Amino acid sequence: MKNTRCIIVLALAAAFVIFALAGWADDQKVEKPKPYPLDSCLVCGMKLGDMGKPFVFVYKSQEIKLCNESEKKDFDKDPA
Repeated sequence: MKNTRCIIVLALAAAFVIFALAGWADDQKVEKPKPYPLDSCLVCGMKLGDMGKPFVFVYKSQEIKLCNESEKKDFDKDPA
């Protein structure tokens, strides 16, 4: 009788740990940002790549590409 109780308690504890870890793993998933749909810079309107490699960052789950990092200040002033 004591062995049966121990087995049940251990099984419940193991199940709890497994479900807790599974829930924790779901919380750790990082959502991929939506890809940038344009071929031009949001700030200046120039074609991306004309001035070198674009500056890429994520804003509200959306990938954003600008001509260079210095334009990020202008973007931050009016992100809409």
